[in-house]
Amino acid sequence: MDRDRLVQEMHTYNWMHTIDLGNGVVTPGKWPVNQRILKAFQEIDFSGKKVLDVGTCNGLWSFEAEKRGAADVYSIDYLTHVNYWCSPAFKFAHKVLGSRAQYYPDLNVYDVEQLGINDFDVVIFCGVYYHLKNPLLALSKLRKVMKTGGMIIVEGSIYSDDKDCYATYHYKNILNHDKSNWWVPSHRCLREWVESSFFDIRKEWVPEINNSFVMRIKDMMKRIMGKYDRRVDRIVMIAEAVRRHDEMYRSPDPDLLEFFPEES
Repeated sequence: MDRDRLVQEMHTYNWMHTIDLGNGVVTPGKWPVNQRILKAFQEIDFSGKKVLDVGTCNGLWSFEAEKRGAADVYSIDYLTHVNYWCSPAFKFAHKVLGSRAQYYPDLNVYDVEQLGINDFDVVIFCGVYYHLKNPLLALSKLRKVMKTGGMIIVEGSIYSDDKDCYATYHYKNILNHDKSNWWVPSHRCLREWVESSFFDIRKEWVPEINNSFVMRIKDMMKRIMGKYDRRVDRIVMIAEAVRRHDEMYRSPDPDLLEFFPEES
């Protein structure tokens, strides 16, 4: 496809992701490429790996995984309730880039076991958990389809509070005018969601200005003065899928029992 025709067709689709299609053509995505997610990608060796991209949207991170050498990429989304609006753009980029990613636009994360695969090396779980009514169930389901030692990239909204463990639920109090936003956990709460799902957090990236010593002092002073206003940030973390005896559990839920060995 020549460049002019490529650009012309590109503009007939709805783009959330900013994707480099080559030949100097970049999709007009609503979201710029998240540099912290790119940093997380740089920490992982994708060569020859089996990758699951949850909530793929236009496919940016699926195609990035392929570019970095992933052998098999499964791109899932659940679009029946939004009339598949982002599927045509995914399919267009998939064709232009010569992608081999397998696309499942009707697969809910809670049903990911229907793929029949339980040895994913890498799971990309970016921009998803806060859109789910049951994010902990989703994390459990993802752990079930991963190799022990595999890596998950988690990205989403948090309150920049690593002291207290809480999450706000948005049913009637709609967040950012978007009815698909259900949860915002505190930083500490998200860590505990991930860790209690049998992942060990290896690295995190948060906005540097909001994580600075000065901002922490300001937050502390506001707490003392009773004027603390919770600030919503976005975080990226990498966590490793593990098996371990967890003293915090009386007994894990059935989805996680296999990762909870008895004490020796």
